Amino acid sequence: MKKIFAILFLLPLISSAQVELNWFKQYTVNENTELGFTRPKVVFTANNVPVVMWSKKTNHEVYVSRWNGNDFGIPLKVTPDGMKVFAQDWAAPDMAAYGNKVVVTFAAVPEETGLIYTVTSTDGGATFSDTVRVSDNPITRFPAVTVAPDWSVSVAFMEFEPGYLEPHYAVAQSVDGLQSYATAVKATGPAPGEACDCCPANIITNGNKQVLLFRNNDNDLRDVWASISNDNGLSYGTVKEIDTTNWIIGACPSSGPSGMLTDDSLFYTWMSGSSGRSRVMIGSTSSDDLVIGQHKMLTPEIAQNASQNFPIIAGKRKTLGIVWEENQAGVSSIMLAASNSGMASLLSDSIYRVNSESNSFAKNPHIAFSDGVFHITWQDVRSKSIFYRSATIKDFVGINEANQLEKSMLLYPNPANGLFIIENLNNVTQIKVLNQEGQIIYHMGVDRKSSFELDLSNYPSGNYIVELIGSDFSTVKRIIKY
Repeated sequence: MKKIFAILFLLPLISSAQVELNWFKQYTVNENTELGFTRPKVVFTANNVPVVMWSKKTNHEVYVSRWNGNDFGIPLKVTPDGMKVFAQDWAAPDMAAYGNKVVVTFAAVPEETGLIYTVTSTDGGATFSDTVRVSDNPITRFPAVTVAPDWSVSVAFMEFEPGYLEPHYAVAQSVDGLQSYATAVKATGPAPGEACDCCPANIITNGNKQVLLFRNNDNDLRDVWASISNDNGLSYGTVKEIDTTNWIIGACPSSGPSGMLTDDSLFYTWMSGSSGRSRVMIGSTSSDDLVIGQHKMLTPEIAQNASQNFPIIAGKRKTLGIVWEENQAGVSSIMLAASNSGMASLLSDSIYRVNSESNSFAKNPHIAFSDGVFHITWQDVRSKSIFYRSATIKDFVGINEANQLEKSMLLYPNPANGLFIIENLNNVTQIKVLNQEGQIIYHMGVDRKSSFELDLSNYPSGNYIVELIGSDFSTVKRIIKY
């Protein structure tokens, strides 16, 4: 692959900085026009290895390329021969990862007969499984995926009533993405009107909590809403508006929200045209009741004739970054706002231009964050290429993406006929088991035992969630009882 710059350097700031980033050289992920360059996504796998996924609009195929230590490897087509998927500059396949589990989801076309599918990798994106059907419902679109710490997979997608009526989002669950998905549950609930039928959604996970972010359409009021699940996607309860810009537009925005869950907060970003111009907005809420905290325009001082779109957020705890595309005077650039002290300081912290070419037409950025590293990818329309760049936070002191004690915990056999062994529980004080309705059916203090036998012999066959709770963490694992 072509390398753009050969040395490590600091990119000049657009504004005064509180967070200093060390920028690495820019890499070309793909420049083969036969493979396309539409709407790339990036995730990190074990040991912070980045994986980039993208699509080609003209032949509707999906490709993945994995970092090999020196460059990005030969692209791997992950869609079956003969299958075409929905892929446009404003909405395309999605990808998520946890550890070495990588899942790609896409919608086959034509959508009147095509369905939603996933393909799964358990080796960090080197190889992928055959397709697994997410839903039997036709006329579905905009799949979004998240992977939980126990490697269970949740896919959100838009579905309709017959006649393309009442668009809404539903979420389907799979134990591991390799087995079948359970019947999807409606997640947009009591939101007035309907889901914006041309706006992709975003689904995110932290422990057993999931949040679906979507743009609603209530008689052309197209604000952002959130829906919370506290049982790893088995049900969605709290559904609230988290966007007070009151943007009323008869045309379709074709732009959705992006969020991240950390501790007890939801941080999110979206585009709104309520000011008369397309502007990136940022907000925060409690992740329990969605009470709005921060809510503001990210760069209110931007030039009047500039436009912004497609913001994506990623981070961990108080460290976060937001990327977006920004168009001024015919030049489209990828911008990054970064903070190491929470969302409140984003306006006074660093804003960088990510792409190195000053005359490019860069679009559709995506970002992931792990252990002090921002991984960023985007497409360039002029060169018809996909690029990747990473930046590390100088003097970053953080917490590993997954606590090593949590990683060491084992639960086996799974599936089982009722007896499950849990090992390496030295830091665990409580075990809870929830049924498919989210009800706690089992709760036991374990007093930091090294191992524990969980006996569910007297409970019905089915799927259950095991929550392991320590003094400063909780993690969930999904089990199947025969």
